[in-house]
Amino acid sequence: MTMDFDGLLTLEEQYYQDGYREGQNENLKQNFLEGKQFGLQVGFQRFIILGQMKGLCDVLDSYKFQNPMLEKNIHTVRTLINGLEMNNDDENVVGFEKVLVKLKNKFRTILIALQRLIKDEKKKSLTFELFEDVSRTIAGEIKGFVEDDESTKKKSTQDQAQSW
Repeated sequence: MTMDFDGLLTLEEQYYQDGYREGQNENLKQNFLEGKQFGLQVGFQRFIILGQMKGLCDVLDSYKFQNPMLEKNIHTVRTLINGLEMNNDDENVVGFEKVLVKLKNKFRTILIALQRLIKDEKKKSLTFELFEDVSRTIAGEIKGFVEDDESTKKKSTQDQAQSW
């Protein structure tokens, strides 16, 4: 009776390879989940300001200020928002950035016109900067972990915040 012990010599390597494959599969699952979460957060942060603009335009319409310039600007903001494609194609992302600049400028004119109509010196005026601060407070900031050769040698790394 002969016994083959050759398989025992590579047993450690076999367990190492099995563990390595399991680790890779687990890492892929976690990366997919983290990528989805990151994408949802970025999308939320990018589009929340549009929802707030549209909401404030609805509120201003309900007050019926009878100001043709204000009504025209509100209509322009709504048209620009409704014309945006809400997907992640390269050309739509570039288009979104261009339209966002136009929207911010047009919305600034709405806020200026609103301040002229209200004329209440007791209250602090609503500026676009305050409007953006509210948006950032609601949406939060993305915390991105950055790893390089130097940071892997250190015992601790620091998160870097990126504002989208």
